[in-house]
Amino acid sequence: MANARAVVDVAEYADVLRSRWKLLAIGAALGAMLGLVAILLSPARYVTESRVEVRPLVSQGDNPNLDIERQVNTVNERAIASSQRVAERALSLIEVANGRPLADPSVASDADQVAVDSDAARAALENVSVSVLNDSQILVITAEADSAQRASDLAQSMAVAYLEFRTNAATVSTSAAAAALRERQEELEVELTELARGADGRELEYLEVAKREELAGIGGRLANLAAIEINPGTVLDDAKVPETKSGLPPILGLVGGLLAGLGAALALAFVLDRQDDRLRDPASELETMGLGVLGTVPVGRGLFGGGTAIAEPTSHTAESYRRVQGSMLFSLDQQDKTVLLVSGPNNPHSATTVAANLAVSAARAGRRVLLVGADLRRPSLHQRFGLENRVGLSDVLSGSGRLGDALQQWHGAPNLRILSGGTEVDQPAVLLQSQGMGRLVQAVKGEFDLVVFEGPPVLQVADAVDLAPLCDGTLLVVEPSRATRTGVADAVAQLRRVGAQLLGTVVAENNRA
Repeated sequence: MANARAVVDVAEYADVLRSRWKLLAIGAALGAMLGLVAILLSPARYVTESRVEVRPLVSQGDNPNLDIERQVNTVNERAIASSQRVAERALSLIEVANGRPLADPSVASDADQVAVDSDAARAALENVSVSVLNDSQILVITAEADSAQRASDLAQSMAVAYLEFRTNAATVSTSAAAAALRERQEELEVELTELARGADGRELEYLEVAKREELAGIGGRLANLAAIEINPGTVLDDAKVPETKSGLPPILGLVGGLLAGLGAALALAFVLDRQDDRLRDPASELETMGLGVLGTVPVGRGLFGGGTAIAEPTSHTAESYRRVQGSMLFSLDQQDKTVLLVSGPNNPHSATTVAANLAVSAARAGRRVLLVGADLRRPSLHQRFGLENRVGLSDVLSGSGRLGDALQQWHGAPNLRILSGGTEVDQPAVLLQSQGMGRLVQAVKGEFDLVVFEGPPVLQVADAVDLAPLCDGTLLVVEPSRATRTGVADAVAQLRRVGAQLLGTVVAENNRA
């Protein structure tokens, strides 16, 4: 069925937007509403930050030139500042502070006595991030919490706890080095005392001098350790209490939701459109299937006077039927053909209306026309002309009626004779495929210039397919509002399989104005 599909172009996309505008409007409105509600109902989150300048440990006894070359490994420092030990210390500081400044020494000392659950520390770290400011030695500690004060306390306590951790680490290292030196100092003093008690000799003198030099060196190193000034860094910017919660403002939630809803509605609209098998551009799509379009005619009942399906002779509707009738008769005359079947894929009303108006139009043009109602299951042709249905086609074929008695004349066109469907038949195939049907067709060919059979829908029953081989040509009536590409292609395939010659199609616009 690939050849039944029309090529999608920009105009088709525009048609999708026009036809699905309600869906787009609903999607945009729902998206905007949901976006706004999501923003308004989202939990309050407050974000703030503190900034810490990290410095190398500087010793007063070291060479100043070496101090200048010292650098801080910010990768390691970031890991330390965001470690669980620092988080546990920070939570201890918060718990002890209770309104006092975190810089208060008593807070730090009291915090040593507070044990913090490790799960609480891990939870706190999920709301803390540490970054380096522009490749500098400044750490930015950002904290988020459900209250402004909690966010401020967490960011500030993490900064203080980090500097304390760094100070403590340096202090422990220095103390350990000093303790090792003092231990060696005591050992040397003991050894010197023992040497003083020993015998005289140059070897003993040499040992004494060496040990005293080592002892003097230890004294100097202890003096240097005592002079070390531990400077881990400083808090450059204290964490402020945020005044507003973080996140998107309501207007962005509204706009974002609107765009998201519109996008989802657009996607759904095109999905639904791709699944919609109806004819979008009847003329071009029917031409793609190899079906010539003779014209477009209206079939809505409101377009015809008196509640019938026959157009007034001077109306625009009648003019459109005259154009189609002219094309149809030209095609039939060129091939010296007389008998025409008018049917559609699935809507009997459209085919009946087109058949009736084409027959009337040809009769008014001076042709001798016979219009036959061949829908024997639901005969309705006579109703369009206000005629009786006592004797019709089914009665003639079954032998219960004579053709001459069944033909009726309509006052609106003297050259038109009408053979109604007659008595309803449950199984009309027996009659339509009978020899009597073939004889009837041959009989009326010599009496009329044009014989028009109004056939039932091709896709609903097999009657039209049975009738098509007996006719010189078939006219397919396609109503875009009801027909689908697949349905039209299927109807065409069924007709062609029995050898029917398709003269073309008529597009029936169901305008009910």
